Amino acid sequence: MRKVIGFLYKKALKPVLFKFDPERVHDHFIKAGHLLGKSSVTRKATKAIFCYQNDRLKQIVDGIEFSNPVGLSAGFDKDANLLQILPSLGFGFMQVGSVTLKPYEGNPQPRLYRLPKSKGIVVYYGLKNIGVEKIIKRIKGYGKIDFPYSVSIAKTNDSCTVKLRDGINDYFGSLEKLVNEGIGDMYTINISCPNTFGGEPFTTPDKLDALLSKLKSIKTQKPMYVKMPINLAWTDFNELLKVIVKHKLNGVIIGNLQKNHNDPSIKDFIPENIKGGISGKPTWKLSNDLIAKTYKEYQGQLTIIGVGGIFNANDAYEKIKLGANLVQLITGMIYEGPQLIGEINKGLVKLLEKDGFSNISEAVGTYHQS
Repeated sequence: MRKVIGFLYKKALKPVLFKFDPERVHDHFIKAGHLLGKSSVTRKATKAIFCYQNDRLKQIVDGIEFSNPVGLSAGFDKDANLLQILPSLGFGFMQVGSVTLKPYEGNPQPRLYRLPKSKGIVVYYGLKNIGVEKIIKRIKGYGKIDFPYSVSIAKTNDSCTVKLRDGINDYFGSLEKLVNEGIGDMYTINISCPNTFGGEPFTTPDKLDALLSKLKSIKTQKPMYVKMPINLAWTDFNELLKVIVKHKLNGVIIGNLQKNHNDPSIKDFIPENIKGGISGKPTWKLSNDLIAKTYKEYQGQLTIIGVGGIFNANDAYEKIKLGANLVQLITGMIYEGPQLIGEINKGLVKLLEKDGFSNISEAVGTYHQS
């Protein structure tokens, strides 16, 4: 069934969808997913069609049990509309957001631009979301959520958060509200959104140290991760990792958008008026190189969640073997179809069997074994 759906999506539906504005298409999918999640009947039907489950994919990471290692990355479900339907699509976890203390309507359009030859998307949303308080209210309205989810936190995208102390207080306010309300199984501190007022102020060791010092004063036993930039040289990237280890956070998400529009992996012409970072395959090599180096340097100290350029099971498996405990995607699903999650999980089981592993956790970092 999944193969049929994938064929129909790529040959019939995607060519039609790609003729329309990508943000409009995205908004329609969010509305459809939210609607499907409201009913137990549609949730069960979706699960029967899309979901693939296997005990070999189960693992416990940082005290949380995941049914499989494939998650939805931050940036797709900005306002927590899809929490009820994503388990039925086969995801093992998801990220809400990024959310900010105050609501923000987003950067000027166009905010999404497809790069079909490169299998990427230029993203310029600029942390569009309805604000942490409304997102908390929405999530509480769902009742009990038996599905691991992280809330990704960023600073509000306006001039009032440009100064260091103001930006730190903005992060602090969002995290404090989430923790106090018991929202989220884990938290992600997004320091790497390039499309905001003031750029990326917390991508230097001293400023990241100041941010994490403040946030760690909020008492929570839930895991906390940092969403990392991928255009930094390893020496600079490693300095940030040292700060994260110093503050005893659980791990890192590697990583965010590709900022270099002239990267050799980009095969499409990008008009001058198109701003933003690039998702999908143009992030693949940068992400993988940083995952591998981080694992070699910090194995056992940092959980790694790998993001960037996952379009099939082999892509996910490569990140895992390089050192990622979990993986996330968005763009692959947009290009390949909603059945991709089930296809990846089924493919991972076959790859584990081929390599003689009884559980996905055994494959983590095996590229580095002699």
